[in-house]
Amino acid sequence: MLFYLVLVIFILLCILLTAIVLIQEPKQSGLGGLDGGGGDFSTSGGGTAGGLHRVTIILGVTWGVLAILLNIIPR
Repeated sequence: MLFYLVLVIFILLCILLTAIVLIQEPKQSGLGGLDGGGGDFSTSGGGTAGGLHRVTIILGVTWGVLAILLNIIPR
């Protein structure tokens, strides 16, 4: 029973983590930024972007812990 509870939480967390990652704005312009042009190099981490980054880290760590638990908990 505990396995299925953790599995449901894991699936919901996967959906939430995917949504949070897709909401975030990219901090780099990909390969177009290699020429050294433009870009905001502030590292304040404040505002919405900093909050989403922090939430992404927390959800990612939680995802990893739940993935390990799913392998340890007997079905």
